[in-house]
Amino acid sequence: MTLFGPDISNNNFGGEDNPDLAAAAAFVNALPGEGFSWVEAKSSMGSDFIDPTWATIYQTASAIGLLVVAYHYVDTSDPAAQAQTCAAALGGADVPVMFDFEDDSGDFDNFQAVLSAFQAAGLNVALSYIPEWYWEDIDSPDISGVPGLVSSAYPGGSGAASTIYTEDGGDDGEGWDGYGGATPVIWQFTDQALIAGLDVDCNAFIGELSDLQALLGIQQEGPFSMLTEQQQQDIYNMVLWTYQQVVGILANNPGNVTALPGSPTPTGTGWPQLGQNSAGQNLTLVDAVAALQADVTALQALVTSKEGS
Repeated sequence: MTLFGPDISNNNFGGEDNPDLAAAAAFVNALPGEGFSWVEAKSSMGSDFIDPTWATIYQTASAIGLLVVAYHYVDTSDPAAQAQTCAAALGGADVPVMFDFEDDSGDFDNFQAVLSAFQAAGLNVALSYIPEWYWEDIDSPDISGVPGLVSSAYPGGSGAASTIYTEDGGDDGEGWDGYGGATPVIWQFTDQALIAGLDVDCNAFIGELSDLQALLGIQQEGPFSMLTEQQQQDIYNMVLWTYQQVVGILANNPGNVTALPGSPTPTGTGWPQLGQNSAGQNLTLVDAVAALQADVTALQALVTSKEGS
C-alpha cells in the first residue's frame, strides 16, 4: 500500500511573524479523516530559529495519535549549535528528525558534520531530504550512507494527493529513481496537493504504517508490538473462529465473517475428543453439550413415562 503525508511549516499558516496557530491545529486535526498517515513539520533552522508553529503542530498530532516528523533546515552555521536549536524546539520529545538539505545548506561535508552533531546530541535523524537538483549542485557526492533519502520531483498536477500521485506515475514514478548510490524511501511528489483546504507539499511512502514506523525508528508499543503483522492477524482470526465455536458455529473459514490473510492462520476441524456426529464430523463443545441436554431430556421423559405406568 502507499501512505501519504503533507509537509508544512509556518509559511502555510501566516508566516513566522504572525502565525495562525488555530489554523495549524485545525489542519492537523483534519488529516486522519482525509486519509493521511503522518505529517512532516518544520521544527527549526540553522542555529537560531525555531518554527513558531512547531509546538502546536506536534501537540495536536500527538493528541490524535498522528505520526509526526520534525524537519530541521540545515545551514552552514555551527553544527553543534544547530543540534542544540533543534533539541530546544523538540523540548525533550522523542521525535524522528528529517534534515532539509537544499539551498544554502552547504556541501556534503557540512551535511555530515551536522549529522554527527545531531547524533552526538542524541537526536534521531531518520530522514534526509536531499533533492536531486541540489545533489547535482554540490557535485553529485556519494550519499549512499545518509539516513532515509527523501527525493522531490513534481511532474505536475493539482488537487487530491492520491490523484496527483497516480497521475505522476504512482509507485513507478520518477521520484523513486535512485541517485548518488541511494534509493529514495519517501518521495515528495507535489507542492500542490489540496489538503484540508490548503495547497501544500505532499509525500508518499510505499508500505504499511508499521514499515514507516520502523524506518523512523519508532518503537511500537503494546503487548503485540514484537509480533509481525501476519502473526497479529493470526491472533485475530483465532479469536474470531473460537468465538464462533463457542456460540455454536463451526467452520474452518467461516463465510459470514471476514478473516485476515494471516500467515496463513492454522485451522482446525473441531474437538475430536468429544466424538462425532452421524455424518462423521467432529463435535464442538456446544454440540456435545446440546447432545447431552437431549439425552437428559429423553431420560426425563422415560422416567416420567415409567412413573405413570
